[in-house]
Amino acid sequence: MDRTEETGAGGFTNEAGPVGHGSNSEGGPVRHSSKSEGGSQSKIPATLFWIVAAAILLRVATVVFDRGKKEEAIGLVHWQPRERAAAAAPTLGKPLLYDFTAAWCGPCHRLDQEGWGDSRIADLVNASYIPIRVVDREREDGRNTPPIEDLERRYSVTAFPTLVVAAAADGHALAKTEGYAGRERLIRFLEDSRKPSP
Repeated sequence: MDRTEETGAGGFTNEAGPVGHGSNSEGGPVRHSSKSEGGSQSKIPATLFWIVAAAILLRVATVVFDRGKKEEAIGLVHWQPRERAAAAAPTLGKPLLYDFTAAWCGPCHRLDQEGWGDSRIADLVNASYIPIRVVDREREDGRNTPPIEDLERRYSVTAFPTLVVAAAADGHALAKTEGYAGRERLIRFLEDSRKPSP
């Protein structure tokens, strides 16, 4: 029969001797170690941490910088940055064509593929207008930059896509259409809007 009694400091004793804290089943001392039996715990070396951090930072930077390039390279249209287009408009004598769009907008993606990707439409836009792409980021970022907010307010943009043709001299709206209803309707809008008003 195995008889067990409690000894001081939480140890136990049985017929073979003390067990528990401070001893093993053979009666010898129990050695406590912070190391596991499989070896020492490993920590990520500092250099590896910095390499991973640099790779993440590089990836974020390329996404941010590429976002602007992708917006300008949609379809076959030669999109111009807003600042450069506004400055060049009076000397070129072409009206401005604003394409108000958003990343989450399904009809905007159809316009990008079917409209701006069509060579006939792109040739018409590039020859007749100074095209400017305005990407709304309110859903993604919580608000737009002040210049985009000003443009959307000026031209009463409430839906996407919205195309606005504006006079080169003073920027007043000459024509406006909302939504995308196919290539033929887009061509009709672009051809009618490039003609001077009587």
